[in-house]
Amino acid sequence: MTATSTLDTQTTNAIRAALGAASRGQHREAFQIAEQALAGGGEPVALNAMLGMLRCQSGDLEAGVEHLKIAHAARPNDQKIATNLAMALQQLQRYPEALAVVTEELASSDPTLQLERLRGFIALSTDNFLVAIRSYERVVANDPNDWEAWNNLGNARRVAGQNDGAIEALRRAAELAPDAAPVRLNLATAIINSGDWNAAEAELRQMGEDFPDDPMPLRELYLMLKEWGHDALALEAITGAVERAPDDVELLLAQANLLSQMTNLASAEAAYRRVLELDPANAMGHLGLAICFDLTNQTQELADLAPAAEARGVSANAQNFIHAFNHRRAKRFAEGLAALEQVPETLENSRRLHLLGQLLEGLGRYDEAFDAYARMNEMLVEQAGLKPLERAMGYRTTIRERREATNEKWVGRWRAEASKVARPAPVFLFGFPRSGTTLLDTMLMGHPSIEVLEEEPTLHKAFELFGNYEELPTASDAQIQEARDGYFEIAGSRTPLKPGNLLVDKNPLAINAVPFIRRLFPDARFILALRHPCDVLLSCYVTNFRMNDGMASFTNLETGAELYDLSFSYFERVQALMPTPTHTVMYEKVVADQDRELRALFDFLGLDWHDAVLDHQATALGRGRIKTASYAQVVEPIYQRSAGRWQNFRQHLEPVFPVLKPWVDKFGYSLDPVDKA
Repeated sequence: MTATSTLDTQTTNAIRAALGAASRGQHREAFQIAEQALAGGGEPVALNAMLGMLRCQSGDLEAGVEHLKIAHAARPNDQKIATNLAMALQQLQRYPEALAVVTEELASSDPTLQLERLRGFIALSTDNFLVAIRSYERVVANDPNDWEAWNNLGNARRVAGQNDGAIEALRRAAELAPDAAPVRLNLATAIINSGDWNAAEAELRQMGEDFPDDPMPLRELYLMLKEWGHDALALEAITGAVERAPDDVELLLAQANLLSQMTNLASAEAAYRRVLELDPANAMGHLGLAICFDLTNQTQELADLAPAAEARGVSANAQNFIHAFNHRRAKRFAEGLAALEQVPETLENSRRLHLLGQLLEGLGRYDEAFDAYARMNEMLVEQAGLKPLERAMGYRTTIRERREATNEKWVGRWRAEASKVARPAPVFLFGFPRSGTTLLDTMLMGHPSIEVLEEEPTLHKAFELFGNYEELPTASDAQIQEARDGYFEIAGSRTPLKPGNLLVDKNPLAINAVPFIRRLFPDARFILALRHPCDVLLSCYVTNFRMNDGMASFTNLETGAELYDLSFSYFERVQALMPTPTHTVMYEKVVADQDRELRALFDFLGLDWHDAVLDHQATALGRGRIKTASYAQVVEPIYQRSAGRWQNFRQHLEPVFPVLKPWVDKFGYSLDPVDKA
């Protein structure tokens, strides 16, 4: 409020009386005194300034603002009136009005820097980042120990894209206030934005140690690592966050979702159940359980989940989503579509579109289904971090470069390993995603002398050690042994590796890793899974893959076809120059006569015949989680309908026929249309 020394006696007495009443908690009396003085001709600026202040203090901000606006209009350069008015407007979230009150000229005239700080804060709230930066720069220039101003300056610079300046300011804030966790978190965020993820990871890990009870550093570390594609480290981080806040539903959901994506379904299911213990009506918890039940072929549990969700008061949207899952699994496509149409697109978008495409396809509405799949792929790209299309292009470029580098001169430099491999070489099952590899590995699991690895990162150590492809032929015995030890370390953590058993390592895109496999295992054998290239490409396109460098190519038919052509041309070049014993299994022939095809395969493997390999449904149901997109199909009888599926989407595939045709012809398939009559 303004000074009273130059005011008339009536106004001065009224102000003293009103302030006295307010100090005793008699706000109504204080208002009456001031309003009577106004009505009696008292000085309007001073009385409105006081009334505005008292109204705001009592919680009546709207009325307080009206009085303060009158006083401010009369005295726009009065710092006290401007401060009270701006703060009241800020509390009402009327930020543009507040910023107009605290002008740059007025703020710079305040020696206490209170108005400058206020102007900076209001500017941040209105996304006027450059204005905020100027204000906070003036504050820290005059008060270099104001850690809050340094923090706000860093945040303003960060959102304005001034990464280096943001990090500089936030480091200064952290030095001044090392115990302020939010400041350290802001610093880590600025470092992430700068692109220096290694430094950001180090900052967050250090913060996790410095604040051992705070889950936020580990949560942010999880988000960064997950976007980076480091799932194992991300899981470690989010698990640590949950340990610090075991009743935090959002953290539990994040942990459960990642576990589900990493195919650790037993742990994911347990985490989702914990969510429902804490929040019985949680929609995402129920949806997560539905996905777990679907992926682990718990059909009865999936069927029972919808009525259980209804009894717990779960939202209708989540109930309909669960119903749609259950109907799709039972092939009640019309009922599933009716349920899904009740779910808004804002709920589980990419998964919803995938399910929508499956239901429409089941009803024979192929063009609509393709449109749903196309929208799903667009959304997958939008949701994925780290520029998936650029990473996919990089993967294809790597395959192309390796193909060109693999020539007679390169192979001529290949040195034999001096030491003998102690363990028998695995058999590698590959081909291309969606070529029937999951059906094959499920059948192989039915043999008592076979252990199957399903899409495990067994070759990662080899990729790491032999990053320079040009030097792969001349790798030392020590390097080879280290890579092989890394292979069996991962394999042994996933399967018993029982002596006398044959290890089958199934990973479709290992077709692009044949030279690495040969470097580790000179005696390796391959099973090449083939399926009509159009069926393969379509199936990749319509599958809700998790975005990694390889799978990101399948969000577009053209890039998917390009990867198909690159993969098989690379494989053929390697086979021509350094042939490896290979047995080809065509999906369509397995569908037509699985007994004959499997007997030929077991002859190649040198294993006795066991009738159990034909009962793939029992094997699939007994194996738990199937780690691929084929989980629902391999528990069914083998149907002819899976072969030739592409014909239903022929017009959408025709643009990539020129890329696929050489392989269609080479593998003995056809692009001729099929008479559906």
